[in-house]
Amino acid sequence: MWWTELQAQAERLQSLQPHRDAGVRIAPGAVLEGAVRVEAGAVVCHGACIAGPVVIGAGCRIGNYAMIRGPAWIGPGTRVGYATEIKNAIVGRGVCIGPLCFVADSRLEDEVYLGAMVRTSNHRLDGKTVAVRIDGAEHDTGLEKLGCLVGARARLGIQVVVLPGRVVAPGSLFAPRITIERNLPAGRYRLRQALERF
Repeated sequence: MWWTELQAQAERLQSLQPHRDAGVRIAPGAVLEGAVRVEAGAVVCHGACIAGPVVIGAGCRIGNYAMIRGPAWIGPGTRVGYATEIKNAIVGRGVCIGPLCFVADSRLEDEVYLGAMVRTSNHRLDGKTVAVRIDGAEHDTGLEKLGCLVGARARLGIQVVVLPGRVVAPGSLFAPRITIERNLPAGRYRLRQALERF
């Protein structure tokens, strides 16, 4: 189950040691605290704050004033936009996360695209634990905080919000300002008065 991968990652990263590969560029105004591994060719821009344990993959670019709170693994070639916050996440290879996004307690698979201000909601307002629906069956994760799984090459437009425990099918495209309230089959979706496929 994808949410147990987050827990397994946290355990794996407990033994992480701080390290910076050759060819890394870290701006003087960036802050790296604790166990942060930055791999070759990565760039960390001014004002970024990274609190380990965190792995920043080769060739990543972490934008100005971005905040990454571990445990987190940011895959090679990923771009994190201005003032985006990432917490307890697994982010795949070649992911593009726009400015002012919030990605928490979630997994983004390879080549996902998040437009500006996308939010992965990770907490139920009623305080109950988060359930995940898989193949028609509901699984209570026992977790008070859990975001979502975004499948490979899915594209979420500006201001899309994904509710806790949802799964975004690989290759899906969501137009701006949609709230993803339930799991949907792979497809292209836009917002009118109701959610429609296009």
